[in-house]
Amino acid sequence: MLEFYHRLALRLWPIRWLFWLLGAVGVAAFAVTLFGPTQWRVEVYNVWAMTALLWAVLGTAIAHGFATPLPQRDPSAGAGARLWTGLQRGLLMLFALIVTGLALAVGFATLRASGMLLQAAGG
Repeated sequence: MLEFYHRLALRLWPIRWLFWLLGAVGVAAFAVTLFGPTQWRVEVYNVWAMTALLWAVLGTAIAHGFATPLPQRDPSAGAGARLWTGLQRGLLMLFALIVTGLALAVGFATLRASGMLLQAAGG
């Protein structure tokens, strides 16, 4: 799992500015739906703006959290170094599980927002 996220982070690293741009657009769109004209204050647009912001947070978290090389276990290292490496890998695994949960939640939110948008467009 750590190796997967590391490879994904290396692919996302060159385009991390897109995630920052998506986050800024999400925040701006949410602000417009809150403070803009009354015809723009639709719940569907709020949900879509928050979904865009969550995707931006997820992409940025992956790109920045897993871009560094993974700590490698060295059996010949001392006990302190092995303990430190194990702690680093354990915390990275916990972060990977949190990111996976966030990805599932954001995917579900995206599906719900799409359904809301289709329902609003249909009638």
